[in-house]
Amino acid sequence: GGREGLLPMRKALEDPALDPEATTLAREILAASTNLVNVDIGSHASIEDDYYDGVIAEFCPLDFAAQKEKPPELPMFRDVVGHSGCDKKKNIIRVDLKEAVDLAREFDGDNAGHLVLDLKGVVFHESRCGSTLAANSMMALNPEKHRVYSESSPPIAAMRGCGEEYSECSLEASANLLQDIIYMMGRTDDPKEENLFFKFQSVTTRTMQTFRMAFPTTPWIFLYRDPVEVMMSQLDVPRGARPNCVKSKNSSPAVRSFIAKSEYRAEDFTDEEFCAVHLATLCASAYENLDDAEGLGMAVNYSPDLVHDFLDTVFPKHFHTPVDRAGRDRVLKISGTYSKNRGRHEEGDFKPDSEEKARKAPEEVKDAAKDFLEPVYNKLQQSEYNIDPSSGDDAA
Repeated sequence: GGREGLLPMRKALEDPALDPEATTLAREILAASTNLVNVDIGSHASIEDDYYDGVIAEFCPLDFAAQKEKPPELPMFRDVVGHSGCDKKKNIIRVDLKEAVDLAREFDGDNAGHLVLDLKGVVFHESRCGSTLAANSMMALNPEKHRVYSESSPPIAAMRGCGEEYSECSLEASANLLQDIIYMMGRTDDPKEENLFFKFQSVTTRTMQTFRMAFPTTPWIFLYRDPVEVMMSQLDVPRGARPNCVKSKNSSPAVRSFIAKSEYRAEDFTDEEFCAVHLATLCASAYENLDDAEGLGMAVNYSPDLVHDFLDTVFPKHFHTPVDRAGRDRVLKISGTYSKNRGRHEEGDFKPDSEEKARKAPEEVKDAAKDFLEPVYNKLQQSEYNIDPSSGDDAA
């Protein structure tokens, strides 16, 4: 952490004789042959509405080739980072983010041929509901032309950096920071690449306004799932481990305010109920944003047929990304593989687990789902911005 060890980019570019190695590294950032892998908003940073200072950016050359070739083998950003050796300190270049962005924008302005990818669409989700399949499909659809970031660390820093209720800094401030971060992540030195996609971490759904203000014309989807199924998947962790959906109980203002509106006290909630509340806050934020976005957002329910929703509707009609025969075949092939494969199964042997999850659910899970998660699930089902217009008919 801290300001020490930063590469002074502008100085290195203006005076190459000073430190030739520093100049080479600075030029690599400008040429987009090294990539933004992490953003550190420490206590030293200040983030204002139209300016920020002291935000540190870490760059490292990412090897996207392996992800392009077999998306299920490197399904998450952290897999690409590890595969590229960017999880090792020695390969990381640290710079001031604002300085890097200003220099990159100047460089791109002077070099019209330099490539900044077109942000076509992003995925928000409730987690455990097909979002990794979405990310892998966006990649498999056209590996040469597409760059996909799946749960990468830089955007979440901006989307969560001002706090869930924007108590640390304003919505405008976080949107301004996010614009710059995604600008840097969308620069490429690969002339074949054209389109950029993101799948964000599920918790960013609570601060989706940041994304919507930063990219007011970019289409997005929210993936969600049957309440009992999604809870069973969330709570399915090794003995002694805490499920992610329970961890937010002390730290999330959205969870606290949801509980304050119920007739219960926080200490009366079981882990199952906390899990349902956590998921309900994600779905509630998505529902409000869907309504507000008037069609730019789309709700997509997890189903065994999810891949066809992506191929027939989300990609061609919502993300305006063409689906050709070869792309369709590639996506169908990887969709037969469990989405977080990492070398464990052969392609084509993935079986959906929905019925089994619902059958095994204990009463505590069913009750918590019914009390806290079902009401907002039904609202999503009935939203006029649902991908399946008939989904509202059976939700009553």
